[in-house]
Amino acid sequence: MTTSAHAATPLLTLDIRPLTGALGCEILGVDLARLDERTFAAIHRAWLDYSVVVFRDQELDEASFAAFGKRFGKLEDEPFLPNKTATPGIYFFKGAGGQKKLSVQNLGWHMDHSYQKNPSLGAMLYATNVPAAGGDTLFASSYLSYEYLSEPMKQFLAGKIAIHDVLHYGIESGHYAISSVKALQALAAQRERFPQVEHPLICTHPETGRKLLYINKGWTTAIKGLNPTESKAILDMLKAHSLQDRFQCRVRWYNKSLLLWDNRCVQHSPNVDYEAPREMLRLALHTDWIPG
Repeated sequence: MTTSAHAATPLLTLDIRPLTGALGCEILGVDLARLDERTFAAIHRAWLDYSVVVFRDQELDEASFAAFGKRFGKLEDEPFLPNKTATPGIYFFKGAGGQKKLSVQNLGWHMDHSYQKNPSLGAMLYATNVPAAGGDTLFASSYLSYEYLSEPMKQFLAGKIAIHDVLHYGIESGHYAISSVKALQALAAQRERFPQVEHPLICTHPETGRKLLYINKGWTTAIKGLNPTESKAILDMLKAHSLQDRFQCRVRWYNKSLLLWDNRCVQHSPNVDYEAPREMLRLALHTDWIPG
């Protein structure tokens, strides 16, 4: 696993268990509600090195969950999560299980808020009531997506700009039946709030310095300057390339698990393969970083 730019600083040694050879790890033997600065610095480094970090058996309430998030940065307001808790920045996150929508609605692969000028730094989920099986979360490394491109393709994509569009999810995911006037009005309101944004296809992570393929299946809709046929062909190829099994890890959920990911360099996808309740706390982390 490639180390971060902070690797020269001596830090506490953590019990880190990699999830796959691509990305992701579990960190054992820490209490997230009682972290000293040295332990947090080691966790932060692991987050940069592995992109996805899982902690098990954590006893957290809304306040301690928020406090852990704030050690990484400012908490964001969520544009599409209505279930706010009494703690600012913390949301109840309820899965689709039990709603008989398994074949209709599925968010699928995406990056959080890439349709904004400043996408989320990262996000956290804390499981409070999850099914005994199902609902796993999958991640794919944008670092490896870039590194495994051929050199001619890297050269072709250098300087290319991609368009990210919030409406793509609303239409493609099944959440909006576009034959409905009400749904069309909701989509129009989303467009007014979130205009299309442009981000380079090849970006550099602001902390690790690693290059990444900045693309995701949920929001990336076109390559600027190419005609529609060319754009679709190349994007379809890149989206398929970026989600190869060898670039992925899979997180199994248990109650009292906390999941943290670096939204700048991964795509993720929640598996909607369950019907029992799936309840979590969620927070998102703000960054002023503009992908580039």
